[in-house]
Amino acid sequence: MKNAAPGPNHLQMVRLTAKGLRWRRSGHPWVYRNDLVDLPEISAGDLVAVADPGGRFLGQAFYSAASRIALRMVTAGDEAVDRAFWESRLKRALDYRRRVVADTDACRLIYGEADGFPGLVVDSYGGHLALQTLHPGMERRLPEIMDLLVAHLTPPSLTLRHDAEVRLQEGLPLGVETVLGQLPPRVEVREGVVKLWVDVRTGQKTGLFLDQRENRLAAVALARGEVLDAFAYQGAFAMHLAPGAQRVTLVESSGPALAVAQENASLNGYENLDLVKANVFTFLKEAVASGRRFDFISLDPPAFAKSRRDRDAAYKGYKEINRRAFQLLNPGGVLVTCSCSYNLSEPEFLAIVREAAADAHRQARLVERRGAAKDHPALLSLPESLYLKCLILEAE
Repeated sequence: MKNAAPGPNHLQMVRLTAKGLRWRRSGHPWVYRNDLVDLPEISAGDLVAVADPGGRFLGQAFYSAASRIALRMVTAGDEAVDRAFWESRLKRALDYRRRVVADTDACRLIYGEADGFPGLVVDSYGGHLALQTLHPGMERRLPEIMDLLVAHLTPPSLTLRHDAEVRLQEGLPLGVETVLGQLPPRVEVREGVVKLWVDVRTGQKTGLFLDQRENRLAAVALARGEVLDAFAYQGAFAMHLAPGAQRVTLVESSGPALAVAQENASLNGYENLDLVKANVFTFLKEAVASGRRFDFISLDPPAFAKSRRDRDAAYKGYKEINRRAFQLLNPGGVLVTCSCSYNLSEPEFLAIVREAAADAHRQARLVERRGAAKDHPALLSLPESLYLKCLILEAE
């Protein structure tokens, strides 16, 4: 870590406590409010100079006046944080995507801290851009960021997806607005041979679960016979599984999501899908009781543990659905089971699935451990970015 003596003298200085300094030396890009020596009067989103307890410069950060995360590091040096600075980081992010993203026109272009843009997400759906800012520091720089995106990508539309409730923790308002160009009600995108409809204005996340793209593609070669796609949402997993399956049963509690799944099936010309509107926990329980069996099951539930307070309930929920899945699998059947709960680590998730298999009196082979797609790179120093777990197992 670079330590320059005074740092940029035009910035207000924020000093860390000894504990905060130890935390900062771990490389984590966030600093919490109780790790500051004092709480200065600083406007939300200001760029500040960060210093150790003795006043030695440690880097530059965005300041939050509301959140318990007081600082989000922007640099470890004293370089000017101007248009050229952001353009350099944007070019690096885009070049990385050009190298690692293939056979799709829907991907994440900027993934927050992992790309050097604290609190910013930018996704592309067939060239239409969806932006989401989660911090006042990045929100204040949106005009500059949008100008750079337009200059480098010439998107047909640009939409602000400022409807994530985490914005409220930063004192930011909620809303969705297309600020450039014309955004159609739905955009058709492609993942491999599969076509999907995306509602950029109201779809989950910014329109589609892009982080699961490579896991969906990895599942294609394993799909056969009777397939169950539980927590199907709009059927993205099912569309990839259908060509190799005899029949695919989609289970989803949201009627509107299932309606889009039906339209996705029509878009791809698939007729071997059964769409079931039901609570997945209830469906799995009743399917076991009725003696149903499947050759492939996909479990992609929402986050059961959104905070540490949810961990006990999440443990029970994940164990229940995985136990039922093992009970429903034919010998040699494949289970793709996922967790997007950061507050549940991969070792803990593995333990839950292992216990679920034991309770179902099944042996299972771990075929593969996976995470988010490559356009969602994780920072080793930011465990929060290592949230998605995907296990592929074969039941004996």
